Amino acid sequence: MFYNLLFYSNDTESRDKTPELKTILDEINPDLFMVCELENEIASNYLFTNAIQLHNNSFEKATFQQSNSSISLNQMVYYNTQKLTLETQRVIPTNTRDINHYTFKINTENSSESPIRLEVFVTHLKASQGSTNRQRRLASAEDFVIALEDIPVDSFVLFAGDFNFYSSNEEGYFRLITEQNPIVMIDPINRPCDPFPNSTGNDPFEIYSPSNSNNYFWRSSSFSDIHSQATRGSFGGMDDRFDFIMISQNFNTSSDLFYIENSYETYGNNGNCYNGSVNDISCSGFYSQTVREALFQFSDHLPIIMQLEAPQSTLSTTGYSIPATIIGSNTITDYLELEFTQTHVKEAVIYNSLGQRIQSISIKDIDNQRKISISVQNLSKGIYYLKVDNDTIPLRFIKL
Repeated sequence: MFYNLLFYSNDTESRDKTPELKTILDEINPDLFMVCELENEIASNYLFTNAIQLHNNSFEKATFQQSNSSISLNQMVYYNTQKLTLETQRVIPTNTRDINHYTFKINTENSSESPIRLEVFVTHLKASQGSTNRQRRLASAEDFVIALEDIPVDSFVLFAGDFNFYSSNEEGYFRLITEQNPIVMIDPINRPCDPFPNSTGNDPFEIYSPSNSNNYFWRSSSFSDIHSQATRGSFGGMDDRFDFIMISQNFNTSSDLFYIENSYETYGNNGNCYNGSVNDISCSGFYSQTVREALFQFSDHLPIIMQLEAPQSTLSTTGYSIPATIIGSNTITDYLELEFTQTHVKEAVIYNSLGQRIQSISIKDIDNQRKISISVQNLSKGIYYLKVDNDTIPLRFIKL
């Protein structure tokens, strides 16, 4: 999950809105939380203690590193220690805002013999229109590409941030995804803008025309389902795709760690709020009014989320147990058959592949009922996880 925190500082306004972030985290349930627009370490610590750890006390924070190029706009990561181990971190200076680089090892069962590492880069590119600002975004993109030369070519890489791209035709966007890069990066949803027409000697960015709006993420209703700013109706409302998570191409080819197709989302965007506020009652849909209200109150951006999966178990942490097993195949159509290996079980909860709570099942008299059948007929096709009580290994199943 990546989120622009909107100048989160140590002031009263930021502290007062912090409970809204816990509401958002409880809905998304991320394992890696990447942020920008964080003022200082005091603000980071308050956010960590009063939202992140209250959401999940297994989370830890990286070492806060003050940006050399922007005093009050910093990047940071927080992570689930049951899934990830932070091995190293560094800062890559740029001409605008630094790029923070973190190397994580995934806590798989075979992490000692066959470690899977995740190279995570977080930044905030130069804002605003104009050729000068575009060139500064391009320069920061160049700094990122140069940094790719320092890591193995088969690395799994995430590059997240508020990129401030008005169009996929921007020079900086092209620089990030060119196939000549040391490690090829891709935009997971592959939703490029229409190319600009042949140049007439004018800068197409300076002659924006509504009739050619599909050349831009900005002010184009055709991208309304992926717009991430401005949630509060300011600056024209929801009409910008500024926030991104780009991934290395090997996430689509590797069997060790891979991107789950269609899991990339602009969280809270129901696709019907173009030029409006995310909490408007007319923007109803999959995301509830409660979570959209929290998103509205906390920031003027929306989080970007996506799901990665490693076939090796990442939940073999000491202290975890398996109170139930699936009877037969974990590929099902109507009913999930469970056999319990422990007694005094109270509840089973089904989550979707994004970690969202879908269904809870109260379990009674388990001492006399070792097997139960749970109906999943109302679930859409896809990957799901069932967790029995707290602090247990989820059971993965596929609904056909």
